[in-house]
Amino acid sequence: MTRLGNHRNRSINGKPRPIKIEILSQEYTVFYIGTNAGRIYKIVQYLRNGESKSKLLDIFEIAQNEAIQVMELSQKRKSLYVATDYRIKQIDLAMCNRRYDNCFRCVKDPYCGWDKDTSTCKPYEPGLLQLLPTHHILQDVGNETYDICDTSVLKKKIIVTYGQSVHLGCFVKIPEILKDQTVTWYHHSKEKGRYEIKYNPTKYIETTERGLVVISVNEADGGRYDCHLGGSLLCSYNITVDAHRCTPPNKTNDYQKIYSDWCHEFEKYKSAMKTWEKKQAQCSRQNYSNQHPNDVFARTPNV
Repeated sequence: MTRLGNHRNRSINGKPRPIKIEILSQEYTVFYIGTNAGRIYKIVQYLRNGESKSKLLDIFEIAQNEAIQVMELSQKRKSLYVATDYRIKQIDLAMCNRRYDNCFRCVKDPYCGWDKDTSTCKPYEPGLLQLLPTHHILQDVGNETYDICDTSVLKKKIIVTYGQSVHLGCFVKIPEILKDQTVTWYHHSKEKGRYEIKYNPTKYIETTERGLVVISVNEADGGRYDCHLGGSLLCSYNITVDAHRCTPPNKTNDYQKIYSDWCHEFEKYKSAMKTWEKKQAQCSRQNYSNQHPNDVFARTPNV
């Protein structure tokens, strides 16, 4: 670790003191820690039952393999300025909707709160609840209410064909701070009730992003699948197994409809492939080492 900065200002006597962000009668201090590898670790410290606790909230990739030399907080612009030997970058203190796309992570950041009405992460304003009492903003920095996000989790419905394999996931790419944490999947079935999924190569496979693949689905695999991290619900799926689609069609119109459906699916696949190839081509032309949307100043290092 090379640099440590906390959200602070100057007291009347000129001595520095941490800012205590007072929200719902709770006090929080947010620390930003810079590393030799060009990363910023965002950590919150809080009191729970009189005991000091801390939690890693986020990790920012500022400049790969460039040591963080200077960090300064601007209360006027509500930003953190970070400098290496070759660049300066600006980081907003409240990057709620840009960093958190789910309630689970959003409610743990003292700068943010989860809006139940719009299902988005927004900057948290302590006076908002008094001004708009019907506006449902959720926040739980101290992790005191483990099921606070349960009602905000989107319940997805999937219809699968008998014998098909299906992928269930909560993340397109799992956040780095969650990679080492244990994710547990539960199945709610009519026959067995609720039980924990045990991974095995012939039926249940865990993906690198902590998702679940159910292989060769049968009628017993129907029902609800919940993904939990600790005691918190991350995502939920309800699977319906359509066994009737396996029976051969008995009318000419049925054959034509099935053929039309397959053609439609194939066209969607081709369109998705073209979009992916276009984005890959754009990415290959970009030089990420010298470009960043938050760059304030950058120069080529002297050789």
